[in-house]
Amino acid sequence: MPAVNCKYHTSTPARWTCHRCRISFCPSCVAESGSGHAPDCPVCKRQLQSLGSENLVTPFWSRLREFFIYPGHPGPLLLLVALTAVIFLIGQVPAAWSVTFDIAIWRIELIYFFLFPFIVLFLNYAYNVLNDTAHGHLKPVEVTAERLFANSTIVFELLLLILFLKLFEVAARNLLHEPGYHAASVFTSLVTPAIIMVLAIDKQFLNAINPIAVMSVIARIGMPYFIMSVLFYLLGIAQDYLMDILLKYIDQAYSLAAYAFVTMYFYLIMFNMMGYILYQHHGVLGFGIDVEMHDQEDESQFDTVNVSPEMRGVEILIHEGKTDQALKELQEMVKKNPSNTDARERILKLSRLVGNTELHAIQAQLYMSYLSDEHNIGQAAAVFESCYEYDKTLKPTKAAERLEMAKYFRKKSKYKLTTAVLNDLHRDFPSFDGIPQAYMIVAQTLCEQFNDDERAKLILEFVIKNYSSHSLIPEVKEYLKIVKGLSAS
Repeated sequence: MPAVNCKYHTSTPARWTCHRCRISFCPSCVAESGSGHAPDCPVCKRQLQSLGSENLVTPFWSRLREFFIYPGHPGPLLLLVALTAVIFLIGQVPAAWSVTFDIAIWRIELIYFFLFPFIVLFLNYAYNVLNDTAHGHLKPVEVTAERLFANSTIVFELLLLILFLKLFEVAARNLLHEPGYHAASVFTSLVTPAIIMVLAIDKQFLNAINPIAVMSVIARIGMPYFIMSVLFYLLGIAQDYLMDILLKYIDQAYSLAAYAFVTMYFYLIMFNMMGYILYQHHGVLGFGIDVEMHDQEDESQFDTVNVSPEMRGVEILIHEGKTDQALKELQEMVKKNPSNTDARERILKLSRLVGNTELHAIQAQLYMSYLSDEHNIGQAAAVFESCYEYDKTLKPTKAAERLEMAKYFRKKSKYKLTTAVLNDLHRDFPSFDGIPQAYMIVAQTLCEQFNDDERAKLILEFVIKNYSSHSLIPEVKEYLKIVKGLSAS
């Protein structure tokens, strides 16, 4: 079944879907609540339905290349080379090949007793690879002595399970001859990965030999499990074919080491693949993981959006054409957190987009007042500048705010805005003590920047007439003389 992709990030698999809105969302669009419950749809606010981790995680058959190159990473490769070197040296002891022991139904050469500790060490590492991958660590974890030698008990349990399966095959041969043996071989090949997976999930030997637990894992994974089994069978054929080729071209003395290296290489591929199957289906298996697919450092398929979950919901509402609802949610965000400047900026942009001049003016004034109260007059001035382009009637709501903003604009050589922000200040705030200073700034700007001496004189005369007792009047009169002198010349 093809993966369902996010509506808004079309190359990204979705995690949630809303059947009512018929929209699917990826983790970039909808954040989990952390309560264990599915999040709500950003559009209709009803609870979303999970698409399961199987939809979110890249299918294992799309990562075959990564499985094959996994043993080639520096850590695993160095371990394989080291073990191969040791096995080569053991193989050079002639006496190790000549002595044999009969154990149960098998005749075993002495050399395998020398090899056994290294087999255990490798299987312990292979199990760690499975466990790491199952928890979401898709790149090899550093190889350390602790990881190589710790938890070896589980390896002996694994070997005991393999021995049990081999005895089952022998018993089938004794009872049903060759047809029974072949049937038993197919059966054990099919269930062995599931047994190893159960052991990895539960860490319990008894669960790993419990047919119900094993069949439950196979059933919950479904068809991908059988695809994996077929791939394992093909890997076995590829391993035998590769060994046949190698034995034609290498000296007999290197055959054991070559066989060991090839076998370990293919085993790492299979253990890595089994771990990834657990990772891919961790949701249905009830298996906890450490790293989500969209948190993988090298997984570029997730086009994550670096905004808060609430803002993602707003973006989705806008995309769906529900601008009124988006504006309401943005205003609620500002009420809860007045310092959310991102929400304030989006309110202004969206209100301009839909042509809501009244809302734009109210929110712009609130935003400028907030910034002024926070002593961020530069940012408040920037808000006024951007909003004034849209609404020429817009002014800050506080007289002192307008005066400070005018000073800022004048310092930044933005002279039109200097006069615009102070326009009609005496009408809007007739009792404001800073009007003489404000209009002195206007007159200076008109005279010095726009060469409008006549308007400058009128403003200065207005200040002298209406604010004659103000402490700034002597300075105003002095500047008026200068302006008149400039006009006369």
